[in-house]
Amino acid sequence: MTGQKKISGAKLHLATDILGLPHGVHMTTADYTDREGAIELAAINADKYESVEKLLADSAYSGESFALEIKGLTGAEVEIVKRNEAHKFIVMPKRWIVERSFGWLDNSRRLWKVCERKLSNYLQMAVLSFISVLLRRY
Repeated sequence: MTGQKKISGAKLHLATDILGLPHGVHMTTADYTDREGAIELAAINADKYESVEKLLADSAYSGESFALEIKGLTGAEVEIVKRNEAHKFIVMPKRWIVERSFGWLDNSRRLWKVCERKLSNYLQMAVLSFISVLLRRY
């Protein structure tokens, strides 16, 4: 599952497993598209994703060229999880997985608002936040 969170001037790209635990975290400036950030994340961690068979993503990652690029880097098939057009709240299967991970990050005091000046500092705080989540959980 991949996703991104906009931070003033930056985007956090996240690859999680089905439990919402991170397998890849990548930070880019805001001028990168979601697809470009996900491709960079896959390229950086390509050796980790060799056993991944399917990548679930939202409609921001749709497109044949994106699917082919990810297939070439990781060997995984891209499946787009479509939004329900009903005008009422419905928990959508699979779509909440990465959103829950972003919710865990928002619980961190230094991550609920952008306090960092450098992308690398924010990225390291996100990693520390996930370590904290893992330590509390296990």
